[in-house]
Amino acid sequence: MDLNYSPDELAFRDEVRGWLRSNLPDDLRAKMEGYQELSKDDLLRWHKILARKGWVAPDWPKEWGGTDWNVVQRYIFEEE
Repeated sequence: MDLNYSPDELAFRDEVRGWLRSNLPDDLRAKMEGYQELSKDDLLRWHKILARKGWVAPDWPKEWGGTDWNVVQRYIFEEE
């Protein structure tokens, strides 16, 4: 069993990392890195940012507003 990411999965991880680096507001990043609780307003703001990218519901099918990512892509997204 090969547990290493494929080249496509590594490229996807790089895409997610780059997008988060550019789009996650600094104040939310600091709270997350400090394991602080996010307020309702924080969560709403972050979900609006994710929604603009089409990433707010990664587990949903594309026809319902999801990403249609496979299980590995969803795992990578959650880990990042």
